[in-house]
Amino acid sequence: MRKKNPWFDYALDDFKAIEVLLNEKVYRLACFHAQQFVEKVFKGLLFQQGIDPPRTHDLGFLYQKLEQLNLLLKIDMPDLEFLSDVYLEFRYPPDIGLLPHGEPMEEDALKALEIAQRIFAQVDCEPAKGSRGNLMFLLC
Repeated sequence: MRKKNPWFDYALDDFKAIEVLLNEKVYRLACFHAQQFVEKVFKGLLFQQGIDPPRTHDLGFLYQKLEQLNLLLKIDMPDLEFLSDVYLEFRYPPDIGLLPHGEPMEEDALKALEIAQRIFAQVDCEPAKGSRGNLMFLLC
């Protein structure tokens, strides 16, 4: 019997949070949740393959694990690095800031959203009956 995959439920929550936070102009957290969405999608894919996801937030590392399994999403490594940097930078004060220009601005949050949307576009998010938005992934 296959275990339920909790990673996709949490990923969907993160994805929904991005738009809410953008509307409220909370750009730092919108970026954070974009990183979290992608991380949880990657970990969910590993979990689907019977692999316990590693305890890391490094999206590049997680994507390499997916590549080893031939589970490829269409995403550029610089985008993954951007989101990983956002996560590392925003996790702990006083390091709050994004690369050289400090606190993230709207353009940073919009970039993070666009990256998350590209990943989201590669999945089918119709909830199965009885589930709470469990993401079923269709790899193109």
